[in-house]
Order: sequence, then structure tokens, then C-alpha cells
Amino acid sequence: MNLRALQLFRQIVLAGTLSAASERLNMSTSAASRLLSQLERDIGLALFSRGRRRLELTEQGEQFYRQIANTLIGIDEIPRVSQDIRQRPKQWLSVVTAAPLANGLAVAGLAWLKAHTPGFHCTVHVESRFEIESKVAARGYNLGLISLPVENAIIDLQIIPFLRSRLCVLMPDTHALTGKDEVTIQDLAGQDFATLEPGQRWRARLDEILGAAGHAITAPFETSSTLVTIEMVRAALGITLIDRVCAPPLLGEGLVLRPLQGEHWITYAILHPPGPRAPLAERFLDAMCDAIEELRTREPQARQLLQLI
Repeated sequence: MNLRALQLFRQIVLAGTLSAASERLNMSTSAASRLLSQLERDIGLALFSRGRRRLELTEQGEQFYRQIANTLIGIDEIPRVSQDIRQRPKQWLSVVTAAPLANGLAVAGLAWLKAHTPGFHCTVHVESRFEIESKVAARGYNLGLISLPVENAIIDLQIIPFLRSRLCVLMPDTHALTGKDEVTIQDLAGQDFATLEPGQRWRARLDEILGAAGHAITAPFETSSTLVTIEMVRAALGITLIDRVCAPPLLGEGLVLRPLQGEHWITYAILHPPGPRAPLAERFLDAMCDAIEELRTREPQARQLLQLI
């Protein structure tokens, strides 16, 4: 398929006319018209209605554009990406993870690396679990940071577990359960939860733990964001299941964290793509471990909630 034709298609959608699109791509209108017709023949779709002066997407054209819009944008970004790669310093690392792990683990590791590695640079991207796993496997990033298990078993990844974090209950500091050293599963029965929506990882953990004990979950407040969940708890809209990694670093500002009784732990791991690892990847893992050990030394509660593997 002609890449130039796909670029023309996108420019027509953006500009609204064939002449404006052809001008943007520095080609004649007649050449652009032939290229567009060839694209429609190649894909077997009528992309535009030609009954008016202004080209308008057909229903098929709209569906086609929605499906490939991100790809077309990515094509336009190729010159910028290549320039960015040329200008990057040698001491550069790209990390992909979820927002709570970026805040709870990655930033502390980056701070340590910055202090010990002159000229160090890093980009941290926030993606969904599926995107983290698939893009690391495709070498889109140097490494990923995720909680186990990995969901896409068919993807080839190097998985390095490095941290166990105990499941806890996050609650407002006015909640009746704050007086307990540990919260039992029975204590959770009948409580109102502010939690993630069904289908997301933290919600699945909560459903599994309560369901195994025969308790139904009462969740009057749901969200798609762990960070929003924390603020819901702070506003006394409910309690939630979380761990020290994903919990806010400034506990005590209206929030209390209590461990869940029993052996309930989450394992965190680094994901590497197949093949040789990025030079800074191992140092980043060491930096995160050093930051965790420092937290365990500084914060008494962290010593019982976090275990390096």
C-alpha cells in the first residue's frame, strides 16, 4: 500500500479539500486525485463522497480513518522521532509503567540515578497493562514496571521479580478500623468501598478476597483511576484495598494504611524485551531497590509492608 496515499488521505480529512491537501504535500491536484483513486481501489472502500465541492467522508471512510488515525499520526511523527533519537544523550533510559507505580517506585529510582549518573536522562510513559507488556516486547521501551502476573503469556518478555508488597486497607483517619493493627477480611464485610471499576486489577483483587470469604462488595463510588480512588478515600467516600507502593507517599494527611491480616502480597517485576538489555536498565533496578531499602529504614511501617526479593 502506498504510504504517500495514506498521508494524502489524512491531509484531505484535516484540510477538507483535495487542493489544500495536495498543496500541503507539494503535489498537483490531478496527481493527488489519481493517488486517492488508487488508494480506494487498493483497499476496496469508497472513502469520500464526491457530489459536493468539499470532499466529505463516507461512512466507510469515517470507520477507516478512526481505525488508522493513530497509525497515520505516527507516520507523520517519524521525522521528529528520528531527530529526537539523534539528539538523545548516551545516558538515556525509557520506562513504561502505570501511573501509581511511576509515582511509587520509578520516580524514587530516577532520583537516585540522577544523583549518581552525570548526564542521565529518562522518559517515563504511562500506559495500560496490555500496552506495557506488548510495547516492551516490541522494544518500544527499554523496560517496563508492572505487578505480576503478566497477562499476555504469548508475548516474549524477560520478567525479573524484585519486590513483594503486602496488601493493605486505605481508610480515612476518622474511620473506626484505624484503631486496629491489622484489618481482617471479616472487618471488611459490609464496608463501603471507593474502588476501581470491575475488570481492573485492584478491583479484581478486592472481589477475589471478599468473594473467597463469601462477602459481597458494596462499592457506591467507582472510578477508572487508582489516583482518584485515593482521593475518594481521603474525602471519606469509602475505604479501598491498596498497597504501600500505590498508596500516596504522604500518609497522615487524612489517610491511614493498615495491613490486611494473612499472607496477601503483590509481586512487582521489571519487564525487559528479548535480547540485550539497555545499559542503564540494571542500574535503574538497583536504584529502585536502594530507594525501597531507604524507605524501609526511614519508615517503620514500610519494614513490615515491603520485602525486596
